[in-house]
Amino acid sequence: MCGIAGWVSTVPARFVDADRTLTRMRDRLTHRGPDDAGNFLDLPDNLASQGGAALGFRRLSIIDLSGGHQPMTNEDGTVWIVFNGEIYNHLELRAELLAAGHVFANRSDTEVLLHGWEQWQDALLPRLNGMFDLAIWDQNRRELLLARDRHGKKPLFVGVLDGGRTLIFGSELSAVAAHPAVQPEIDLHGLASLFTFDYVASPRSLLRHVHTLEPGQFWRWRVPERGEPELRVESYVRPTQPDERLAHLSEAELLRELDERLHHAVDRRLMADVPLGIFLSGGIDSSLIAAYAARLRKPGDLDTFSIGFADKRFDESSHARTVAHFLGTRHHEQILTPETALDALPQLLSRMDQPLADPSILPTWFLAHFARERVTVALGGDGGDEWFLGYPTFFAHDVGRLCDRLGISRLHGALQAVAQRLPTSHGYMSLDFQIKRFVSGLAHDDGMRHVTWIGGVPTQALPRLLARDALTALRQPRESAMAGHCDPELEAQVHDVWRQWRHVGRDDMDALAGLYARFYLGDGVLQKVDRASMLNSLEVRAPLLDPAVVELARALPTRMKLRGRQTKRILRMLAEKQLPAAIVDRPKRGFAVPIGQWLRGPLRGFLTDALAPSRLERLPALNAVGVQSLVREHLDGVADHRKPLWALLCLTSWHDRLRESQRD
Repeated sequence: MCGIAGWVSTVPARFVDADRTLTRMRDRLTHRGPDDAGNFLDLPDNLASQGGAALGFRRLSIIDLSGGHQPMTNEDGTVWIVFNGEIYNHLELRAELLAAGHVFANRSDTEVLLHGWEQWQDALLPRLNGMFDLAIWDQNRRELLLARDRHGKKPLFVGVLDGGRTLIFGSELSAVAAHPAVQPEIDLHGLASLFTFDYVASPRSLLRHVHTLEPGQFWRWRVPERGEPELRVESYVRPTQPDERLAHLSEAELLRELDERLHHAVDRRLMADVPLGIFLSGGIDSSLIAAYAARLRKPGDLDTFSIGFADKRFDESSHARTVAHFLGTRHHEQILTPETALDALPQLLSRMDQPLADPSILPTWFLAHFARERVTVALGGDGGDEWFLGYPTFFAHDVGRLCDRLGISRLHGALQAVAQRLPTSHGYMSLDFQIKRFVSGLAHDDGMRHVTWIGGVPTQALPRLLARDALTALRQPRESAMAGHCDPELEAQVHDVWRQWRHVGRDDMDALAGLYARFYLGDGVLQKVDRASMLNSLEVRAPLLDPAVVELARALPTRMKLRGRQTKRILRMLAEKQLPAAIVDRPKRGFAVPIGQWLRGPLRGFLTDALAPSRLERLPALNAVGVQSLVREHLDGVADHRKPLWALLCLTSWHDRLRESQRD
């Protein structure tokens, strides 16, 4: 696992002091790759007509520790690559390429990508089973390929400048912002996305003119013999009709098929030349991953890790302990207290790169930090909730549709007024929180209803956070060099994805699974895990996102995933044979943090300082009066504003760090 950075351009001024700029960008990613570094520059004499390239790399060594240095080139030095990630089927691809006559110099998956590009061009991408972001520069073609993995485990930011004549890319927004051509101007659509979704949904970022590749997307930028550079943006993974052959298997056959596919997916991800462990929450997903790993390796040689809380309402460490004891793994656990959180919070928030308003990044960071003391790679259970229908909002969907049919949804304004009068509780998924969220969602239909249920601030509440000028600007069309590629309207984007995932003869759950996977998983959960783990130079792998596992999950009839209030039914059936009954029968719990209570208690001073009027003045897009009222209401216990307040803490910490970096 690594970090990449660089740029291509036909503007000679963009290459002034190129090596120093590239090193600066690259070294913003040292935490992603502390083991090795490298630069490559292609600066022809006729830059304006041929275009030049700069590729930078930081490496975390996982496979082929002695080889695999990047930037890497092919035999004749005409194709160069920087690659961040793991390709789990690289041995099969290597065999195909060897049969086609390619010659390899090392055993890294990076070299497989180089030869794969030579053999298949961008048709290589759908063949890949892995997680990655990559950049390939083809000198003969004067062409750059940028690509991101199908689920979005690895982020890739791209600044589009000079009318498309310059692309500046990096594994983190901080690396892109380190190029002097990138201005630190906040993108209002990205800011609205942060508050609405709890994350900045791709293809946006928090900086104007900087975009994020969507999961499963690639960009091809090339300089023709005559004329201006051309940019092509495409997705290599598209929603397709589920495999009906799988859908018609019997229940017993489906169980056997899933068992085989999960066994193979975990086996692939146990490949490493460094110590490897497993994140264990005590839930179905991570417990199943641990059970398969224990079948494939000696359980006594497997390290499992969990984080708990002193507040028993949020603590699940005892369940993880039960699973570890049952499987016989070497288990390690740590309790996260408000005091340890407070000590680490300023550093975490300022180094988070682009803000994420999900407070569970805090225990995820501590878990990664704790695990990194013993291992360099960890397996996790991400993806199960999205593809196997694990969230309570999936069965709430039918309740919402019933409200629509009965006309109750049309009364959402009055219902919200009543719901807001309910006493505020800061407990995990308290009843008042669930009611207020559910009622807020009734103001929307289809996908945006679910964004409201699981996201941050309902769109109708944005005026309390954003200044009037910012709200006015959001209603105007956005000027962008990526016009036609990036839709600035949040709701339009959500509805477009919803429509793409609807298929003839399938119910709403298919479309919802695709919607959650595209946004909440790809831009939220996976980015949280990536940032928390890579800040600790730890690689995290997700067997439940193996393409074969996802293919089967999509083909399953809804009754095999959701029956009444029982979620992830087929995973529970599989777990019955491998895990304690107490774990199998447990209801869904998220990696929750008592952040609302902490903000009123041990983090109170941090909150009031970070959102003081003098700090808010630095962000004129914010409604300072509205933000201050949110702070007062939360501290007085009048309302639970943990979500917008946490988002604001992340935003102000990021902005302070951005301002400092511009002065470096």
